[in-house]
Amino acid sequence: MMMRPTLLLILLLPSILHGQGLAQWIAWGDAAFARGDHYGASRFYDEALKREPGRMVLQWKQAEACRLSDQYPEAAALYDRVHRKDMGRQYPDALRWLGEMQLCAGDHAAALATWRKVLQKEKDKGSRTAERAANALRGCALADSLARATPTIVVEHLPEPLNSFASEFAARPDSTGALVLSSLRGELADDNTVVDTTAYHVAVYRSVPSGEAWGRPTHYPDSVPGEDRANGTWGLDGRSFYFTRCIDGTCGIAVQDLATGLVRPLEGLGDGHHTQPMVALVDGVERIFLTSDRSGGAGGTDLWWARLNGASVADPYPLPGMVNSMGNETCPHFDAASGTLYFSSDHLPGLGGYDIFTSAFKDDVFSGPVHAGVPMNSPANDLYPVMDGRTGIGYLTSNRAGSLAKKGETCCSDIYRVRLPAPLVAQEPPPPAPDTLSSAQQRLADLRSKLPVRLYFHNDEPDPRSWKRTTDRSYPATFADYEALLPKYRAELRDPSSMADFERFFIEEVRQGLDDLNAAAVVLREAMEQGQRIELVVRGFASPLAKSDYNANLSLRRIQSVVNHLRTIDGGFLIPYLDGTAPNGGSLTITPAPFGEEKAASGVSDALGDVERSVYRVEAARERRIEIEQVLEAPMEGVSVQVDRTLVDLGTIPIGAEQHVRFRLHNRGARPLRVLDIGSDCGCTTATPGSNVIAPGGSTALDVTFNGRAPEGPMMRRIHVVTDGEPPELFLTLTGTMVPD
Repeated sequence: MMMRPTLLLILLLPSILHGQGLAQWIAWGDAAFARGDHYGASRFYDEALKREPGRMVLQWKQAEACRLSDQYPEAAALYDRVHRKDMGRQYPDALRWLGEMQLCAGDHAAALATWRKVLQKEKDKGSRTAERAANALRGCALADSLARATPTIVVEHLPEPLNSFASEFAARPDSTGALVLSSLRGELADDNTVVDTTAYHVAVYRSVPSGEAWGRPTHYPDSVPGEDRANGTWGLDGRSFYFTRCIDGTCGIAVQDLATGLVRPLEGLGDGHHTQPMVALVDGVERIFLTSDRSGGAGGTDLWWARLNGASVADPYPLPGMVNSMGNETCPHFDAASGTLYFSSDHLPGLGGYDIFTSAFKDDVFSGPVHAGVPMNSPANDLYPVMDGRTGIGYLTSNRAGSLAKKGETCCSDIYRVRLPAPLVAQEPPPPAPDTLSSAQQRLADLRSKLPVRLYFHNDEPDPRSWKRTTDRSYPATFADYEALLPKYRAELRDPSSMADFERFFIEEVRQGLDDLNAAAVVLREAMEQGQRIELVVRGFASPLAKSDYNANLSLRRIQSVVNHLRTIDGGFLIPYLDGTAPNGGSLTITPAPFGEEKAASGVSDALGDVERSVYRVEAARERRIEIEQVLEAPMEGVSVQVDRTLVDLGTIPIGAEQHVRFRLHNRGARPLRVLDIGSDCGCTTATPGSNVIAPGGSTALDVTFNGRAPEGPMMRRIHVVTDGEPPELFLTLTGTMVPD
């Protein structure tokens, strides 16, 4: 539910501005704050501060009132004054709220410095505040990265009268294309003016589209005096309408029979506040998703679901998987067509306030949250995401700049329409073509599409200062250790831009690598269940601090950590396939490729005393990795082809400077391998094999030349190799950055 302001203050304030004392202004502010009119309270406290501007307790009250009425810059300035005076003694949360308001105001540079202080001062590094600080720092890095990205999603502000200068939120389309939404707005007279009242309530409305315009919202299905109703949704029968109902401050979920009008509480949810219902069919079961603060969650408000049966539910529990956090997750919407959950969180790494995230549902669990990017998200609050994967059309609620507002540009929420560049799922799958890939070939194609999977490590991990070639550690454990060292990286990276670069690298590459590995493991299980024989080729790289023979052993330990992880997935399901003992003949082989011999990246030091450049900077961190670079179907009677690498980054390239790269093709099968065709995506890149026929167990060089003719900026060229082996196609990639000569 959204808090409701009153207009009484606006009507009365001009007549009471004169002749009032400090105590009276404070009393009026306290009374408004107590009844939830935070904007009104901020106006009263502002008048009090004009009379005594240096009084810290008033500054704190005004900061809280501005924060809760979404006046972000004003709140940030006040929290900053309080913190500078108080230094965390009487108001320990001032610094944390300063960071939040700086994020919401879009001042990510200032927020970065503030959240570093919050994390430094927080003694309990496992606390909610410490975790939020770490996530906020990641959010600053994310904001920096997204600022340079080109959005592909279109977000459109919907016009009046659907939106108003009050608050509109929680829009959902019905079966006719009309929008059913929630709004805090006064009743309108015949001349379209607001009927004066001091008792505004949230109600559910319906607006019908007419071209690009929207009709005047009307109550749906009805309005009840003294009640707040919001967050409407339908059951699968189309007759049951579920919504949040609040009476005298107590909120729960109710269900209304649209045919009879009968309203009753939804039974079976137990204690706690329950809001924001959403109904969907999940694996053949009608389920209700909701937001709740009941016990048993991860903290704050969490996303829950339960089996739905008309006016009652059974087995409510938090969403399985990695969705809920120690903060507040809210506004669930499940798109059954694409198997995607949309929701909002104020705790996960985001741009400010509540941000929208997605999570894929597979194998009965929800995957780790993925930030929805911009423009779906903004520094302000972005809530109530709804998306139809069949059409690529959705809606969200935001108080971002550009919403209709008379009390500050971010005071009030409006409804926005979202247009994806393409639907998430095909509305009608086309009939299979005669040459459609078999399911086994499709799984191989799925795995290859995820390559290369890059997995990163802290310096000399796992098992530092060891010459061992194996380890007992698993990759998720080394990842957790790496993440726990982020405070150490912040201490060593004194330059704020270097730390911002590292935060962005950790989010976009290190964390993504673990997600990619787990996604590949799901496909591997499917392949093993069908008795496929698959080989993964993994190559190791390392920083230049140790000799290559030491690094070779370190790379083998890192590769072993991935094997250890695979052996633990799904209760050890893959173990017989890794050991070659599976009854169905399937097998999974991990083959270490030769140690990577590429040059260290520019800016990486090999000096033991220069730990900032040799260990902690992004350039060095990016060197410490392994890559799953090939997926092969293990040869039986046929032939398979392997390439030593699939991607070469040429770094900085002067325009016009010719570049030469050598790949090597290997025949791992029992009969000769033939290279049938080689092409590239432009005439500027050519590839020539040493031989078009490769004997069993043999190899040949593939020399690639890029003539350097490309415009300034990022460059990518692809080479397409066709063979009569498995896989029949190989794609090799050159990347780099073109600069003026």
